[in-house]
Amino acid sequence: MSIPNHLSSQLLQLKNDEDVQVILKDQDECLEIYKDTQQKLEAFNKFSKARYQEVYRHFELHTKLLKEVKGDLDGVFIKLRKIKNQLAIKYPNEMETAIQKYPPPQVEDD
Repeated sequence: MSIPNHLSSQLLQLKNDEDVQVILKDQDECLEIYKDTQQKLEAFNKFSKARYQEVYRHFELHTKLLKEVKGDLDGVFIKLRKIKNQLAIKYPNEMETAIQKYPPPQVEDD
């Protein structure tokens, strides 16, 4: 005999109405707990979605800002290199002295 059939036969054999009422009460309590938990999870999911969208929006804005800053810095360094090259052509002795006194920093690649 399968489990559902066995369970149903056991329930039908119950003679005591109080036992049936206890079972129904327990089922109602379980249903209420389930509904309450489901509502809490839905509220949490909505909250999480809103927070994620907010954080994602900030992340996108910061990423855009960093790309703009990088572009600006690249432009500045290109102009500085051009100026250094022009000065090196125009004043080679002074540039040699400046390089000896202030050597360029050695940057390690990661």
